[in-house]
Amino acid sequence: MNFEAALTIELESIPALNNRVYPLAAPEEKFNLTQPYLIFVSSAGLRTRDLDSYQSGKTVKGELNVIAPRFGDVVTTMTSVIDKLVSMEQRAIGGTGPFIQEIVYRQPVEMYEDKPKLYRSLVEFEVYF
Repeated sequence: MNFEAALTIELESIPALNNRVYPLAAPEEKFNLTQPYLIFVSSAGLRTRDLDSYQSGKTVKGELNVIAPRFGDVVTTMTSVIDKLVSMEQRAIGGTGPFIQEIVYRQPVEMYEDKPKLYRSLVEFEVYF
Protein backbone atom coordinates (compact mmCIF):
# COMPACT_ATOMS: atom_id res chain seq x y z
CA MET A 1 0.00 0.00 0.00
CA ASN A 2 1.38 3.43 -0.88
CA PHE A 3 1.70 6.33 1.55
CA GLU A 4 -1.33 8.30 0.30
CA ALA A 5 -3.68 5.31 0.58
CA ALA A 6 -2.40 4.48 4.08
CA LEU A 7 -2.68 8.14 5.16
CA THR A 8 -6.28 8.23 3.93
CA ILE A 9 -7.16 5.15 6.01
CA GLU A 10 -5.59 6.70 9.10
CA LEU A 11 -7.33 10.06 8.68
CA GLU A 12 -10.72 8.51 7.88
CA SER A 13 -10.63 6.86 11.31
CA ILE A 14 -11.00 10.27 13.01
CA PRO A 15 -14.66 10.41 14.14
CA ALA A 16 -15.09 14.18 13.57
CA LEU A 17 -14.22 13.75 9.88
CA ASN A 18 -16.81 11.00 9.36
CA ASN A 19 -14.82 9.51 6.42
CA ARG A 20 -14.72 12.92 4.71
CA VAL A 21 -11.04 12.86 3.63
CA TYR A 22 -10.12 13.89 0.09
CA PRO A 23 -6.88 14.17 -1.88
CA LEU A 24 -6.35 17.60 -3.51
CA ALA A 25 -9.99 18.78 -3.58
CA ALA A 26 -13.40 17.99 -2.12
CA PRO A 27 -16.21 16.95 -4.46
CA GLU A 28 -18.33 19.89 -5.58
CA GLU A 29 -21.70 18.34 -6.37
CA LYS A 30 -24.16 17.82 -3.52
CA PHE A 31 -21.46 18.37 -0.92
CA ASN A 32 -22.50 18.90 2.71
CA LEU A 33 -20.68 21.97 4.06
CA THR A 34 -22.16 21.72 7.55
CA GLN A 35 -19.61 19.14 8.80
CA PRO A 36 -15.80 19.27 9.01
CA TYR A 37 -13.82 17.66 6.21
CA LEU A 38 -10.15 17.30 5.30
CA ILE A 39 -8.27 17.87 2.06
CA PHE A 40 -4.68 16.65 1.86
CA VAL A 41 -1.84 17.26 -0.53
CA SER A 42 0.99 14.76 -0.78
CA SER A 43 3.34 13.23 -3.33
CA ALA A 44 5.34 10.13 -4.11
CA GLY A 45 8.21 11.77 -2.21
CA LEU A 46 11.95 11.79 -2.63
CA ARG A 47 14.09 8.71 -2.10
CA THR A 48 16.82 9.10 0.48
CA ARG A 49 20.43 9.03 -0.68
CA ASP A 50 23.74 8.16 0.92
CA LEU A 51 27.21 8.79 -0.52
CA ASP A 52 26.99 5.89 -2.97
CA SER A 53 23.41 5.66 -4.20
CA TYR A 54 19.72 6.12 -3.60
CA GLN A 55 18.20 4.04 -0.82
CA SER A 56 14.73 2.51 -0.40
CA GLY A 57 13.60 5.09 2.22
CA LYS A 58 11.62 8.20 1.32
CA THR A 59 10.86 11.69 2.53
CA VAL A 60 7.36 12.95 1.77
CA LYS A 61 6.17 16.51 2.34
CA GLY A 62 2.47 17.19 2.60
CA GLU A 63 -0.27 19.49 3.75
CA LEU A 64 -3.47 18.84 5.69
CA ASN A 65 -6.41 21.25 5.48
CA VAL A 66 -9.34 20.92 7.87
CA ILE A 67 -12.36 22.91 6.74
CA ALA A 68 -15.56 23.56 8.72
CA PRO A 69 -18.35 26.13 9.10
CA ARG A 70 -17.45 26.94 12.74
CA PHE A 71 -14.06 28.01 14.05
CA GLY A 72 -14.36 25.77 17.12
CA ASP A 73 -14.93 22.72 14.91
CA VAL A 74 -11.81 23.53 12.88
CA VAL A 75 -9.63 23.83 15.98
CA THR A 76 -11.03 20.70 17.66
CA THR A 77 -10.80 18.61 14.49
CA MET A 78 -7.26 19.78 13.71
CA THR A 79 -6.24 18.80 17.24
CA SER A 80 -7.52 15.27 16.50
CA VAL A 81 -5.72 15.27 13.14
CA ILE A 82 -2.42 16.26 14.77
CA ASP A 83 -2.88 13.60 17.45
CA LYS A 84 -3.40 11.02 14.68
CA LEU A 85 -0.39 12.30 12.74
CA VAL A 86 1.88 12.07 15.79
CA SER A 87 0.55 8.57 16.61
CA MET A 88 1.71 7.32 13.20
CA GLU A 89 5.38 7.63 14.15
CA GLN A 90 7.22 4.33 14.68
CA ARG A 91 4.51 2.09 13.21
CA ALA A 92 3.14 0.88 9.89
CA ILE A 93 0.20 3.04 8.90
CA GLY A 94 -3.06 1.94 7.32
CA GLY A 95 -2.51 -1.69 8.29
CA THR A 96 -0.13 -2.62 5.46
CA GLY A 97 1.29 0.79 4.60
CA PRO A 98 4.82 2.09 5.13
CA PHE A 99 6.53 2.03 8.52
CA ILE A 100 6.87 5.68 9.54
CA GLN A 101 10.24 6.42 11.11
CA GLU A 102 9.70 10.11 11.84
CA ILE A 103 7.06 12.81 11.42
CA VAL A 104 7.69 16.53 11.68
CA TYR A 105 4.81 18.99 11.50
CA ARG A 106 4.54 22.77 11.56
CA GLN A 107 2.30 24.91 13.72
CA PRO A 108 -1.30 25.03 12.42
CA VAL A 109 -2.40 28.20 10.66
CA GLU A 110 -6.09 29.13 10.93
CA MET A 111 -7.91 31.34 8.46
CA TYR A 112 -11.36 32.31 7.25
CA GLU A 113 -12.29 31.70 3.63
CA ASP A 114 -14.67 34.52 2.72
CA LYS A 115 -16.15 33.16 -0.53
CA PRO A 116 -17.37 29.80 0.81
CA LYS A 117 -17.74 31.33 4.30
CA LEU A 118 -15.79 28.50 5.94
CA TYR A 119 -12.91 28.29 8.41
CA ARG A 120 -9.73 26.43 7.54
CA SER A 121 -6.77 25.15 9.53
CA LEU A 122 -3.63 24.19 7.63
CA VAL A 123 -0.73 22.03 8.78
CA GLU A 124 2.38 21.22 6.77
CA PHE A 125 4.19 17.99 7.58
CA GLU A 126 7.17 15.90 6.56
CA VAL A 127 7.31 12.13 6.91
CA TYR A 128 10.30 9.80 6.71
CA PHE A 129 9.82 6.10 5.95
